[in-house]
Amino acid sequence: MTNSLKEAAEAYNKLFKSVDADWKAALAAATNKAAPTALANADSEALRQVLYTEGTAIMVPKAEAETILARRLNEGAAPIRNRVEALSWTHPGAPARAMALADRASPGNSHLLIRGNPGTPGEEVPRRFLEILSEPARPPFTNGSGRLELARCIASRENPLTARVYANRVWLHHFGEGLVSTPGDFGVRTPEPIYRSLLDYLAASFVASGWSTKSLHRLIVLSATYQQSSDGALASLKADPENLLLSRMNRQRLDFEALRDTLLALAGKVDLSLGGLPADLQAEPFSKRRTLYGLIDRQNLPGLFRTFDFANPDTSSQGRYHTTVPQQALFLMNSPFVIEQARSLAQRAEVERAKSSAEKVQALYRVIFQRPAARDEIKLGENFMAAQPQTEAKISPLEKYAQVLLLSNEVMFVD
Repeated sequence: MTNSLKEAAEAYNKLFKSVDADWKAALAAATNKAAPTALANADSEALRQVLYTEGTAIMVPKAEAETILARRLNEGAAPIRNRVEALSWTHPGAPARAMALADRASPGNSHLLIRGNPGTPGEEVPRRFLEILSEPARPPFTNGSGRLELARCIASRENPLTARVYANRVWLHHFGEGLVSTPGDFGVRTPEPIYRSLLDYLAASFVASGWSTKSLHRLIVLSATYQQSSDGALASLKADPENLLLSRMNRQRLDFEALRDTLLALAGKVDLSLGGLPADLQAEPFSKRRTLYGLIDRQNLPGLFRTFDFANPDTSSQGRYHTTVPQQALFLMNSPFVIEQARSLAQRAEVERAKSSAEKVQALYRVIFQRPAARDEIKLGENFMAAQPQTEAKISPLEKYAQVLLLSNEVMFVD
């Protein structure tokens, strides 16, 4: 007699093991004669039939067993498979990968759709470059899909539009405004640039340098126009309030990438290594990699990115919007990442070896602003730190002052 289900299971297990062992022993003993078909003991044979006959409760049919095993693998191993897949992308030793396209074996031409209706195809349109940007009698593309030939036509010396558009984008990056006010539209709807000859000169120099972006950057930043201050003369402010004539530099606020990299650089923590896998910028411990290597999830863009006007990764963007919202200041005041950089800034050797509070203020100014602090600025810094409570706090008065300086317009704006 058994008193519980567990005891019954153990009894059955012992009995089945005994019968299975007897059957395996009988098979092993029949090496030189015909294999046995049954056990001598009738009761043991009945149990052997339960164990070895397909279709019984224990001997599940092979097809059904495969279905059950597959279902259990899908249910239990899916998280493991996902971790293995993620590891192949996130492990430091994972090989570098790039998205690539492959042509079809026999690509075909598209048809003109009459009135845009796919049900009424018109004449076949061969793969070739745009007529408006080339000669009417242009040859069709014959190398596979024609992607490579299209790229060569776009980046051709005979096509001045590409160089003009690119030069305008680089100018926009440096000045905040392009020579052409609509960087994504060089058509008839955009006003003609005031300095069209300048744009043509930049485009021609870009092509002559072998399409070198570095040479184009150098040409712009070494110019007298780029090296102007944003503090223009009163006469020029009145005559040209929108700075269309480039009489001064446009004051620009740092974008999110430059802002984050600046905080890391001032804290002495920025990682300048090249290449590698993307890093989660919001996960603690905070990554010290440049924001260029931040992980961008197009399906779930963090609110922090949107707060600082990060471009929508789902669409092509010709420029970023510039907003001023309270969330930007709140992030700089309360973010653990910013506080961590302020603490690291206050712990830099230049600041720690300063003995008096005035010397520490002077050291912070030299690190952050690359200039000495004025007498009034030193006094303000000393008064600020002296007014802070001396009780146990998560951030010291010096670290608070370092954070205040990091939030200043002199850091956040390029003049």
